[in-house]
Amino acid sequence: MKIRTIILVSVLLMLSLPSVAQNVRHQIRKGNKDYKKERFEQAELRYRKAIEVDSSDVKGNYNLGNTLYKQEKYDEALSHYASAAMRHVDDKKQQSAVYHNIGNTLLHKGMKNREEGMQSVQQAVSAYEEALRRNPDNDDARYNLAFAKRLLQQMQQQQQQNGGNGGNDDKKDQQQNDSKQGNNKDQGQQNHQQQQSDNNQNEQQNQSQQQSGQEKQDRQQQTKQASEQAKEQKKQEAERLLEAVKNNEKQTMKEHMRLQEAGKSRSVDKDW
Repeated sequence: MKIRTIILVSVLLMLSLPSVAQNVRHQIRKGNKDYKKERFEQAELRYRKAIEVDSSDVKGNYNLGNTLYKQEKYDEALSHYASAAMRHVDDKKQQSAVYHNIGNTLLHKGMKNREEGMQSVQQAVSAYEEALRRNPDNDDARYNLAFAKRLLQQMQQQQQQNGGNGGNDDKKDQQQNDSKQGNNKDQGQQNHQQQQSDNNQNEQQNQSQQQSGQEKQDRQQQTKQASEQAKEQKKQEAERLLEAVKNNEKQTMKEHMRLQEAGKSRSVDKDW
């Protein structure tokens, strides 16, 4: 009886395995379609359903890691990449691809989080090196490894500069404290001098305003006088012109009368 039960359970399990595998593949295919269309949240749900059915599925974990990486969920992405890496034992190229993506995730995590920046970039360098050990022809990993090393060097130099500036900052703080103490002693005298200076400045401003007012009045008076002089000059000039015209007219009339008396006919042009 027991043997029959065991056989029946074994048969049922064997029959259910194809159905489980098909469900996993079905969810992964749908997730891939969403991923290509950059619907990363929908793709994440599909891949999660796949690994709920089979948590050891390599493609499900790897693709879920990629989707989480696109959403900047770096810690979760690293967890699923690690699961995929542990199961890609025979396929070195696939393992290299996983470690390359681990390096990318750590690199972006380090660039985004300054507190963990240097440590994450160091780990990224190690991940890229591991990717190249698995597949020396992985050119993407080689390029990113060089970039990560340069970035790490810049971070280390920046850290050294900040550390050197720390001692200088302490000296500056001490100098500032000493300076503040000396300034406090002279503060009363400076305040008195400042008040006196303000009073002198106010007095100078008042004098300047008075002087400006007087100058303005003088300019107005000068302008008025100049205007009156100009009017007077125009009046005198007009009178001179009028007198000249009258004189010219008299002279012309005299000439005209003289010609008439002489019995001669002559046309006279007046210039007025």
